[in-house]
Amino acid sequence: MVGIQSVGGIPEPVPEKPTKVKSDRDSGVKDIRGSGKVNPPKEDQVIISSEAQAAAELSRLIQLSKEQEAVRPEKVEEAKQHLERGDYKKPEVVQKIAERILKILT
Repeated sequence: MVGIQSVGGIPEPVPEKPTKVKSDRDSGVKDIRGSGKVNPPKEDQVIISSEAQAAAELSRLIQLSKEQEAVRPEKVEEAKQHLERGDYKKPEVVQKIAERILKILT
């Protein structure tokens, strides 16, 4: 390993090694403001953000969709028949589709 010996005659600084410090975490017990009362260690907790929960749900749904059959031939054939008959041009069908699209967009 190659290290810098000096730049422009100035030696490389050597970091100081910290002294061993025992923290409250190491002892497992904490003194509260010198009152003499001692708190036992708290239990660990895991808090999952709403963003992480949404991402997990999305991941689950994507995995579920990958497991489903991509094309359902019976539905494709049914849609072709409706198109050939002109079922999708009826005013009541157009109204129903518009309402469903509006629900999705709002």
